Amino acid sequence: MEELRNPLKGRSLRAILTAREHLKSGQRERGLQELREAMRDPSAMPYAISMLAVEHLRASQLDVALAELEQAVRLLPGKPENHANLAYALCLKGQIERGLAEARRALQLDPTRRKTRMVMGMLLLQEGSHDTEAVQYLQAAAEEIPSAHLILAKHYDYAGQEPKADQERRAFTVTSMSLLAGK
Repeated sequence: MEELRNPLKGRSLRAILTAREHLKSGQRERGLQELREAMRDPSAMPYAISMLAVEHLRASQLDVALAELEQAVRLLPGKPENHANLAYALCLKGQIERGLAEARRALQLDPTRRKTRMVMGMLLLQEGSHDTEAVQYLQAAAEEIPSAHLILAKHYDYAGQEPKADQERRAFTVTSMSLLAGK
């Protein structure tokens, strides 16, 4: 809703797009600098903070990412990616209940996002009382995200279900190879 009320345009849009292109092309420092500069513009700031948070997550700077994601969720509460990324950061920090709440919110906003389903599955496995539901979320995510197969394999290993674990490892290889061939 915020994006519709206050769409990015002009210089703000160019700053965010330029930062995204630098990050995509591997020019991480340049992209981060562009995002920091974009934060000076009030209309670009919510988008810049969201993107910075993702970069900090990728760099395993969890405390910084967590603070930025909490701010991003406050500034853009209707953006499911922010809730899903916050859920993931909370998962990594071991804050399962808060993570589940954020993942549920992300799924309410967009029930089709496979990355959110994967995070939900990870959180439910960590919680430990909803394994069947967790497996369903991870299987749904695995159609597009091969690493979900590895999470399932680890779960099955832990549960002593070696044939299922082996099946998931094979599925990981097949899915990964087919995604590489499709690129």
